[in-house]
Amino acid sequence: MAAALHFDLSVHNFGIQEYLPHNDDTDRVFPHAYTFSDGAMHPGDAPGLGVDIDEALAAQFPYRRPTCP
Repeated sequence: MAAALHFDLSVHNFGIQEYLPHNDDTDRVFPHAYTFSDGAMHPGDAPGLGVDIDEALAAQFPYRRPTCP
């Protein structure tokens, strides 16, 4: 989402970015500077893409291979 937002901001004739909020666990594992308010995305002031990772918290969510029903 952060990379798409920064790309969108660099394209002079950009139109619409789809926004699907993350669940609370994802937001805690990947704290980010961007926000969504009043129908618009805002990149925030953090350096780079503005996304970090909490590795200790991420370790509590091991990868589980998806299965098809």
